[in-house]
Amino acid sequence: MYKSQSQRGDPMRVAIVKGNGYLDGRISRILVNNGIKGDVVSKITRSSLNEFDTLIFTYQNQTPNLPKLLEQIVLEKRIQVLYITNTPSIGQFYNLFDDVFFNYVMEVNIDVMIPKIIEISRKYLRKIKYLEETSRDAKESVSVLKNTNKAKRILMNKGLSEDDSHRFIIDKAMTLRMSKKAIVNLIIENKIDI
Repeated sequence: MYKSQSQRGDPMRVAIVKGNGYLDGRISRILVNNGIKGDVVSKITRSSLNEFDTLIFTYQNQTPNLPKLLEQIVLEKRIQVLYITNTPSIGQFYNLFDDVFFNYVMEVNIDVMIPKIIEISRKYLRKIKYLEETSRDAKESVSVLKNTNKAKRILMNKGLSEDDSHRFIIDKAMTLRMSKKAIVNLIIENKIDI
């Protein structure tokens, strides 16, 4: 069963991408006051994305091509992105505005919105990732099942019964110390002696 991050007790890891000392400090204080650990980082690299659950950028951030960078990060669906702005126009972020991994927060509301958004992130984004993994695993299982049935039909066309086909696949997997999936693929590719 899935446990939310708060149920597991995992600390939320938040990176404030350095922009302006005042606003960065204000965001850090908001995080600390709400029991959230936030690190001010000067830049984000691909490998550092795995270290954090949420990235906070501000309108004062001087990162070149910031909208394109944020779009890339958000579309990978690995990490929550908060963008703090002082204007209500979404302009350059119109591609991201409806994405669950992107939040657009007005500077005047950050005291309330940052902790709320991070709590929602804590509650739902990990569950979304868990469900996506479960979905991938289910698709893989269906694929293996379809290929197994295809391999059984091939074996049945060569004179084995369905039970004998199943036993043949299991025995070959054990004898050759290979996965059932690998044996099934070899049968389909006609690379195994029957």
